[in-house]
Amino acid sequence: MFKKHSFFATMTNPTGIAPIKKEYICSKQPGDDEDSFRAGVFGDDEREATLKLNVGAQDQGGSPNKKRKHERGRNTGLRGKKRVEDEIKICMKIANDEVCAFGDNCKSSHDLSAYLQNKPEDLGSRCINFEIFGKCPYGYKCRFLKAHQTEDGKLVVNEQLAASPPVATKNMVDREVQKELRLHQFKFPKATAYAMELEAEALAEAEQGRLLKEKKLTAIVGTAASTTNAATTTTNTSGRTIPQTESAVEQNPSQNCEAVTNENVEKIDDNAKFDGSGGVVMTIETETATSEIKARIGAVIDQRDSKKKIDFRDKLYLAPLTTVGNLPFRRICKEFGADITCGEMAMAPNLLQGQQSEWALTRRHVSEDIFGIQVCGSKPDILTRCAEVISQTIEVDFVDVNLGCPIDLVYNKGAGSALLDYPGKLGKILRGMRRVLDVAVTVKIRMGVKDSSPTAHKLVPKFQTWGIGLTTIHGRSRQQRYTKAANWDYITEVKKLAPDMHIFGNGDVFSYEDYYGFKEKSGVDGIMIGRGALIKPWLFDEIKSRRHWDISSRERFDILRKFSDYGLEHWGSDTQVTCAFPSSKQRIGAKAQANSGIQYSPY
Repeated sequence: MFKKHSFFATMTNPTGIAPIKKEYICSKQPGDDEDSFRAGVFGDDEREATLKLNVGAQDQGGSPNKKRKHERGRNTGLRGKKRVEDEIKICMKIANDEVCAFGDNCKSSHDLSAYLQNKPEDLGSRCINFEIFGKCPYGYKCRFLKAHQTEDGKLVVNEQLAASPPVATKNMVDREVQKELRLHQFKFPKATAYAMELEAEALAEAEQGRLLKEKKLTAIVGTAASTTNAATTTTNTSGRTIPQTESAVEQNPSQNCEAVTNENVEKIDDNAKFDGSGGVVMTIETETATSEIKARIGAVIDQRDSKKKIDFRDKLYLAPLTTVGNLPFRRICKEFGADITCGEMAMAPNLLQGQQSEWALTRRHVSEDIFGIQVCGSKPDILTRCAEVISQTIEVDFVDVNLGCPIDLVYNKGAGSALLDYPGKLGKILRGMRRVLDVAVTVKIRMGVKDSSPTAHKLVPKFQTWGIGLTTIHGRSRQQRYTKAANWDYITEVKKLAPDMHIFGNGDVFSYEDYYGFKEKSGVDGIMIGRGALIKPWLFDEIKSRRHWDISSRERFDILRKFSDYGLEHWGSDTQVTCAFPSSKQRIGAKAQANSGIQYSPY
């Protein structure tokens, strides 16, 4: 019926071998040089080459499914190759027409004329950094160099603006702090004290559990003994009469011990009071326990009241969007009416290691009047120390804990949505963070891990007891990811469980009708907006003005142009900045020059 293609008609492959065109077959083996590999080493026909490809691993004496040693690290450097780098890495001091303190010891090039000859053409004639700050921090490396360069090749500086440049970005973490974190020299007095308290609590709970179990065992044995003594006489199999004072335990101790099982132990009330004979008399009065609980709750409330308070009610909250909720995008949303902004999710272990890429996520623009950062982690000590270093180094209004991230990389480490199934550990984390922070602690959670077993309704009342400032509930489970509709009926029921705590909903808000409809239906204090803001950042303006706004193409291009300017201001306008941390050779040279009075430069 169908005519077979001429290529496949000429193929004579055995069963199970798929035909492959000759130009797609590569049979490079270990030891082949790169030139032979590029030229292509092919067999006489497709079948021979295909067989070589399939049995190549066995020929080397290894398993076909086992990765050979020469294949390891084959993707090394691909990330760097994707970056656009200068052929000549010019020193940043020379690029800014300054004197490099390292001189000949500098690892970067000082040949400015050679760099300018190899530099690509400018992208435009307008430098946003020069217009704002009066001086471009990238100098000759700027891809808009003509905007601040004279005809004779000198850099132009607006002395008036450069003398008092506007402060646009906050939370620029000092490099000394990052160095102390990397070398484990940063001090965490509050977190260390809290860790000691947790250790003492764990030892006390273990000892209390041991004593309670001993009392339960004694109570069961004593009860059995009292029941046996109540009988007047007992006759054994031989017909001998046992005296009343002789206990059943002495006659058959193994049988009575078998009755003392873990199941029976668990049935005894934890508040049971024991008399001298080991029997259960009555449950103890709970007045003392109640007073202790009230004292603890009062201490928590007092501590919560001493923190910096934020009234989150009826405010538009831009969700912390990983990789897309960056500072330039948040500026755009702020201009359209967003009230609360939050940085991208930062991993707590990376912050404690002083990674620059992670600390960059904590930067804040001056227009963000209510700003927080979101951290993610799985251990109480790590998150507590992370909160303490945040309180000492940067300026934020709240710290949000990510309890809803569904991706496997985070979930398999016990962080994100995985913490929803471990309320004990979660309580230690949140109480510790509140101890070391002077600002509010908030959480963002999902309904639960699985669709069939939501857990948010169990956790929210505990959040209220722990003094959490705001709980945001995403109406989906971890299993759902971002599919199906958000369950706002569930959010409505959870809100009723904690009327005194601020609760926000999240999910499926793409218009002002969605916003007010979900808010009135659920009774939440506000709504966090994520993907709706990505689709149209002007959604915040629509909500506040209660209108549909279909902006023109010119207005959309203006938004993109503004976002581009904000990105150049935030990330830079050069090709790639040279390494800001000197090599060991440079550090040695800098130390020697510091003794001679020369000022140290990190470049």
